[in-house]
Amino acid sequence: MYIDTHTHITWGIDDGIQTLDECLDAINQCKEDGIERVIATPHFIPGRHNKAIVSKMVKRMIDVQKLFNEHGVKYYPGSEVFLNRDFLDMIDNKLFFTLANSRYLLCEFNVRKNIGSTSRVEDRLYELCIRDYVPLVAHVERYFHDGIDLDRVNNWIDMGCKIQVNRTSILGLQGKVVQKNALSLLENGMVHIIATDTHRTTGSRIPRLSDVYEFIEERFGEQNARLLLYENPLHIIEDEAMGEMSKVERKKRLFFRKDR
Repeated sequence: MYIDTHTHITWGIDDGIQTLDECLDAINQCKEDGIERVIATPHFIPGRHNKAIVSKMVKRMIDVQKLFNEHGVKYYPGSEVFLNRDFLDMIDNKLFFTLANSRYLLCEFNVRKNIGSTSRVEDRLYELCIRDYVPLVAHVERYFHDGIDLDRVNNWIDMGCKIQVNRTSILGLQGKVVQKNALSLLENGMVHIIATDTHRTTGSRIPRLSDVYEFIEERFGEQNARLLLYENPLHIIEDEAMGEMSKVERKKRLFFRKDR
């Protein structure tokens, strides 16, 4: 069984699932794949989402929560907050949701731009930390277009942040650079959560975790697979401290010379 902590599965409120029928399809896909709980994380964009818009989003999320629960999949409120220049107004005015009402806050930066070396990113994460939130940085592997900067990500972790990586990135569905970034984070034990970042019910960004669980289990061991796809997500829901990946010895490849 799996828990998905990053989904755009609430229909009609952002760029994710668009219709009620598609939402119902997503519920069925969750059940078929063994995803027993989901946290809804619609995009919350500071400077664009005012109180009236957030209120409409909340109403839709309440309706969809009932729908999920009726179909046997637990649904929790959350948001994915874009850390732009106006983000502190949204944070200080409480116009957002933490993940399942915990201390954990899913946050993101602009994936279309290389994250660069500016301290602006660290400054914004720090502002969340001093407000007693635990930033869960979404799809970290997608910000580094020229290759992952492990030292910089490690600094975020030292600051108190947690790292989320997308299923599609690990499986190579977002390109080679993104996959290499994701695998580097995993190989260095710097991932806390793997999630779907569901936006559709067809294509690659769908409600499915079984395939990436098998990938992680084979390459990094069953203990890490369970940690990243069930135990740490459950720690979020229960507002507990997350566990860290255990080190895994790389499997040695044996080469046999063919007899001539």
